[in-house]
Amino acid sequence: MTQQLFQVGKDYRNRTGQYVVLAIDGDEMTIRYTTGAVLKTKMSVQARIWENIQFEEQMVREEKRRQMAQDARQAARKRSSSKAKKAKSSPKFPGFEAEDFEPKSRGISWSTREEMAKFLAFELSQRSQSEFGHSVVPRRSEVHVARQEFYDREDRSRQAAFFVSVDEKGVAFGFRVGRPGGKPKNGGQLVAFFEMLSEDDKSRRALRAAMKDYDLSLDIYAMDVSYGQIGQIVVEDRGFLWQHETPDQEVSRKMNWQDIIEYLESVASDKQCDLFVRKQVLAAKALVSGDAVLEEMLAVFDALQPVYDACVGE
Repeated sequence: MTQQLFQVGKDYRNRTGQYVVLAIDGDEMTIRYTTGAVLKTKMSVQARIWENIQFEEQMVREEKRRQMAQDARQAARKRSSSKAKKAKSSPKFPGFEAEDFEPKSRGISWSTREEMAKFLAFELSQRSQSEFGHSVVPRRSEVHVARQEFYDREDRSRQAAFFVSVDEKGVAFGFRVGRPGGKPKNGGQLVAFFEMLSEDDKSRRALRAAMKDYDLSLDIYAMDVSYGQIGQIVVEDRGFLWQHETPDQEVSRKMNWQDIIEYLESVASDKQCDLFVRKQVLAAKALVSGDAVLEEMLAVFDALQPVYDACVGE
């Protein structure tokens, strides 16, 4: 066995260190350590040492594999427990139903808006490690999702928030900010939105990227002859396109950031105003999407997070 184990010119190891076999004569062999020291020793002795080292290393490898397998099982149990806990605590949204888009005696009545708002608030809280809450807007088929510390339920029209709304055409979702008419109270989050457009290039770039990537529009509602939508801004080429359609005509013009800032300040400086950066999904598509529409909503919210943060002072 030892004759087969050791071969002249091959490297082995004992407790002293690594060595090479120089010669074998019966049970005697001559070895040279990497340090240069030469030793005559019994091959049977070195064989036992070598086999013991191999056995010990095998035990170490098996222990390492056992520990890794145990760690993997514990991690799997932890993930399973976490998923089960999340599934248990996460609100459920079954998806839209046809009747959600049908007018009722008191307007559109969106039956599952509370469940959806809870789900979105829960998911944003999990993703951001911040405490998001939700609010169902009275007398409107709309819900807001926002950080609780920055949202005033008594003054919903003034708040910056993520939103979802439903009408006969379909679903709209994204970011909104606004205020009633009159002078802004304590600056307000709408003013913070204007300042972001003027001064915060990073958030401004994030806004444009979100509009381009998710096909969002900046829709402006304000007082003209009466309160309503007075314009829509979309990404076009390297800039933007403002457009507005009336019963008589459709007008449009190209804009850059400075044009947008001046336009918004002129139409909303002291008037009731609401701004929506939103995506619109037709009712037919929303119905077949089921709960998958929620992931699209969360993707848009994530992309618009820098805009929201700039408006609430984060």
